[in-house]
Amino acid sequence: MAVPRGTFRLYDSVDPALTAGKYVLTTEVRITGTTADGDQAQTPVETLQTHINVTAPRFRLPPDQALQVFPPANSEGAWEQRLPQIVLRRRTLPWDRAVAPVGTVIKGQTVRDHTPWLALVVIAEGEGQIVHDAPAADCVTPGVAIAGDIDAARASYLSVPQSTVDKVFPTIDDLILLSHVREVNLDDTEMAMADDDGFLAVVIANRMPQFDRVNCRPKAYTACLINLEGQLDALPAPAPPRNFFDIADLLISEVAVNYSVAAATGAPVTLVPTGEKRFLDHTNETEIRDAVRRGEVVLHEGTLVDRAGIADDGMLARVGAISVNDFLDGDFSAVVADAAAAGEPMVARVAGTFAAFDFPIHVLFQEKFYRFPVLTSWRFSCSGAGGFEQLMKNLDVGLLGTTGESGFRRPLAACVPEVTGDDPGRAPVTRLPLEIAETGHVGVDHVTRTGIGRRAWYRGPLSPHQLLRNPLAEDAPFPVLAHVSDHLRMMTPEGREDLSLAVAFETGRLLALSHPSFVASMLRWRAESFGAARARSVGRAAFLDRLDLLDRFLTGDELLLMSGALDRGLLPREIEGLLFRAIEAAKERVVSATLPVVTPGLAVPALEGDFAAILSDGLGLDPGLARMLVGAPADTRTLAALHGAAPGLVATEPLAAGPALDLSLETVLDAGLARLAEIAVGPRALERGTLDRVPEFGTFEEFMRDRFGRF
Repeated sequence: MAVPRGTFRLYDSVDPALTAGKYVLTTEVRITGTTADGDQAQTPVETLQTHINVTAPRFRLPPDQALQVFPPANSEGAWEQRLPQIVLRRRTLPWDRAVAPVGTVIKGQTVRDHTPWLALVVIAEGEGQIVHDAPAADCVTPGVAIAGDIDAARASYLSVPQSTVDKVFPTIDDLILLSHVREVNLDDTEMAMADDDGFLAVVIANRMPQFDRVNCRPKAYTACLINLEGQLDALPAPAPPRNFFDIADLLISEVAVNYSVAAATGAPVTLVPTGEKRFLDHTNETEIRDAVRRGEVVLHEGTLVDRAGIADDGMLARVGAISVNDFLDGDFSAVVADAAAAGEPMVARVAGTFAAFDFPIHVLFQEKFYRFPVLTSWRFSCSGAGGFEQLMKNLDVGLLGTTGESGFRRPLAACVPEVTGDDPGRAPVTRLPLEIAETGHVGVDHVTRTGIGRRAWYRGPLSPHQLLRNPLAEDAPFPVLAHVSDHLRMMTPEGREDLSLAVAFETGRLLALSHPSFVASMLRWRAESFGAARARSVGRAAFLDRLDLLDRFLTGDELLLMSGALDRGLLPREIEGLLFRAIEAAKERVVSATLPVVTPGLAVPALEGDFAAILSDGLGLDPGLARMLVGAPADTRTLAALHGAAPGLVATEPLAAGPALDLSLETVLDAGLARLAEIAVGPRALERGTLDRVPEFGTFEEFMRDRFGRF
């Protein structure tokens, strides 16, 4: 039963008939027969082996397979209420490969037959790194081997540490819950998304994007559709249930929060003094160089400053003076010499870092990094404001033409402090007052294709008045389908151009072309429907070109009928109908016409005369029987006499035809040769060398035009 519009059906999974891989189809034929002795015997037949390769994306997802992603790619919004997801065209794609043998137990979790080999993970900025255009062999964790064919020589991979995997990656048991198949109505364009069968595979992430409320700024994320083949053991183990509370669940210090945020996101964090000593040996050039590379020691006004430490007097720790050239060259010998002259290295205590200093997680924690192949990925940012609820609550319901003093103001997160004071001042004006017409059109600056600056009108899709799509031609409504060559630019009575429809058409065209499935459908239409339309157009041109010949055989009504059939693409059927009607009108002559028993040949003058005598001499028959055959060949008595007659003897002397017969045969032969020569050379004088001057013809029409002046 078809799915009603506006609804859909959910399925846990759709198993493919064959998972991706190589197969061998063995065909055996047994032929059993009976021998001459009556025994049963089998005829040996050679076994046929057919090799089959079932393919599926593995390292790179084809563009037409990703129908939709959420949140939208390169977008910024309040995405904290929904899990990211990706919709795939191929319904069996998450189960086209076996991620591991069924029944395998990993970290207390069992691999089932519906466990997908794909997962959608959401990585925040600083939690991992995506490397593009890498060799396929480098796109998996070192030491992990993926057996089978690779669909791309170069691909992308996600490099993440074990801590990120344990924190944000799904477990093996979660994978089954994060993939499903959705059946929708194909007529529901928004839900079907240009799919061809109504079945869509959906892979959902297990992580909610969050706004960075610590630093009060949008947080960037990257959603990655990764391949888990051979690396299920890297996924985290399921968290055990807890029936108790820890003191840290109720009271978390600021230090613990800062360290947790830094370890999870890689965001900069200010460290609190702990009293632990920090040793930076100023007499060791290698140690200074490493501190510079880590960003802990910087150059400020000719002095090396240890910004990760503090001196005893509470000021920043000075390492020593150095020139700009020596600093760029990495030559710290002058600083080392000054420290050695002082007698002992300087000691500084850890005090904190500046806000711009990223917490060096990779320095403090040495952990394993994993690589997962990325089939596709997209970026988005999660802001703390701008959600649908907030936009609707702050919707400006002013009448058309109402403008603010500073134009549009972007919604801000709740953590942004409000401007206080008796007179906080007004925001600067960001645009000039709008030029608005009663119909909703706004005057905008417009640069023509020739580079001339003008003013034009533009109107959005909402208007307080009912407007005609083509106000200059009320009797001729605007066509529903517009061509790219139709600029849809109209002139208003005051002489300005109205670009509203042109902008809408171009925006829709670009949005459609940005969708891979739409482009693929257009290519199929061009190969099928467009090709058939072009064939009809060529056939009509040929029909009109040969109209002067067809009117010799068809009436005016029949020509009109065939012209209409040509426009509808039914010309072959119409010709077939005319042919059958013509056969029906003259079926006696066409279907049941009789042919003569003997086709008469050429007359031979030498055989003229008494045919009975010539027949009697030639066949050796009795002259009386020969005359009966000539006179009454159908008489039964003639047939009986012929049946009982004995063959006669033929004379042994050669037949002397005589000069008259020779002359007749030569005349007929000369006439035939002359006719063949005329057909070969056409309307040209028959002389020596004429055949060499006859041109070659590319078509039959050229030959007929040269010979008979037709066509």
